[in-house]
Amino acid sequence: MKPIEDGPIFFRRNSYRTPLIMAHRGGNTLAPQNSLPAFERSCRTGVWALETDIRLTKDGVPVCHHDASVDAMTDGEGLISEMTFDELKKCRIDCGVGADTLPADELRIPTMAEYFDICMRYGTVPFIEIKTDGTCEMIIRELRRRSMESFAVISAIDIRHIREARRLSKTVFVHHIFSSAEHIPELADLGYSGMSFKVKDPGMCPAGLIGDVHEAGVRVCLRAADTPQIMRKMIDMGLDYQPSNCVFGLD
Repeated sequence: MKPIEDGPIFFRRNSYRTPLIMAHRGGNTLAPQNSLPAFERSCRTGVWALETDIRLTKDGVPVCHHDASVDAMTDGEGLISEMTFDELKKCRIDCGVGADTLPADELRIPTMAEYFDICMRYGTVPFIEIKTDGTCEMIIRELRRRSMESFAVISAIDIRHIREARRLSKTVFVHHIFSSAEHIPELADLGYSGMSFKVKDPGMCPAGLIGDVHEAGVRVCLRAADTPQIMRKMIDMGLDYQPSNCVFGLD
């Protein structure tokens, strides 16, 4: 069995007492997804990691937003990649928990810098999903500037972004989203890595899969732990961390 590499983000073990919970989309049942209030409220619960999605504006400003366009979540229209940051600043999030009661200034689309500021303030691990080409180097450069490179996760569905992250950084933890067993050897070779399988019900996880991942020295989770009962099952299975949209502790 290949040893699983430790690092500063794994300062405690995933357990009932100290569950390593990652707030998906910034905690989208506490406030609108990927919003400043969601980030703040999630971090205040003491979650291990805060997940967000990074996209670039037309003029190269990294911002936190899941969709390619602002249409579904804001009062604006258009693709983020075709909007300048000044244009994007005019949009206000108008969809999600509390969107009709929160101050307008708190409902602007956050910048990556604001997201990092919040993570640093609470000591929460940034769990960054790369959505598009051209963002990985910028993210790692900013993590380095803040001395956060070894205290962050870079994740992606596209394995090419994972390869690029490891090429650029030997110390950031990399996580492959919606992965498959065929990627276990490559992630093991990349080192200090994790993977998630698109399995919502722990009982549906193929027998032996978690053991195979751990045998290769890779960390693993399933998606997603949206009830305390499912989270406990995932911890019992030996999963290393778990994303959740609505569970922020097991007290």
